[in-house]
Amino acid sequence: MLSTREIKQRIRSITSIKQITRAMEMVAASRLKKVESRVLASRAFTEKMHAVLSHLVSSLEGSHPWFAEKEQKIPAIKIILITADKGLCGAYNNNVIQKVVRFIKEKKGQEIKLTLIGKKGYSYFSKGNYASLIEKYLPESVEKLGYEQVQALAGQLIKGYERNEFSELHLFFTKFHTVMQSFSTSMRLLPIDKGAFETKEKKPAGEYIFEPNAAQIVDHLFPKFIETRLYQCILESLTSEYAARRVAMIAATENAGEMIDELVSSYNKARQAAITKELLEVVSGAEALVR
Repeated sequence: MLSTREIKQRIRSITSIKQITRAMEMVAASRLKKVESRVLASRAFTEKMHAVLSHLVSSLEGSHPWFAEKEQKIPAIKIILITADKGLCGAYNNNVIQKVVRFIKEKKGQEIKLTLIGKKGYSYFSKGNYASLIEKYLPESVEKLGYEQVQALAGQLIKGYERNEFSELHLFFTKFHTVMQSFSTSMRLLPIDKGAFETKEKKPAGEYIFEPNAAQIVDHLFPKFIETRLYQCILESLTSEYAARRVAMIAATENAGEMIDELVSSYNKARQAAITKELLEVVSGAEALVR
């Protein structure tokens, strides 16, 4: 059994940890509120752009290079993985990393090229057999990634696809749903799935006149769509990270509180036992003197 002194030391150390987790929970809540408004705005913009492109795609005559599969199947598949720069956010990082690992195993025999955003993903894949798969790593903090940097990355990816450096581009990220729920998921950015732009809505009466033609407008808008989609997914992941960290820190704070309560109870029992022992010794000594 621990002594009262050891129990008091544990109570002090756990109290300090509780204060830290409580502070981290408040910081995560503050940042979550800011990023959540950004991701909601990004969703609205991306959805509107998707609606515009859907109408343009329905007006296209014949096939378009953005939707066509590569004629000569190139074995290389490029993966973009978005993780956090830090831990202490539950299973947030592990879930999306394991999703990529499963995908790599499914594509065994094909060349995989990894582009990593976030230190945790780089820390995992830079070890062992996966290190050779890393083609690019963005050392900048996920939180500080601006649209200009994302635009530059999207431009490099589009040029690489056009030069036949890879046949498919897959994005792995964590989609924000609520503070309590986020889902690790993936999407294929290139080649674009034409079915995703097919709409069942009835076209308005009359015809639109496109200047220049619909194909040229699509050529101009689709790179912008890839940029905004990539930026939105980064915001989704960042929001999910803060939500996961807030939930994890709330749980840690509550657990610390429960441990402190248990230790206080143990301390009181140990102190009571020590006092009882001292009383028994005093009484036994007094009886010995009387005899």
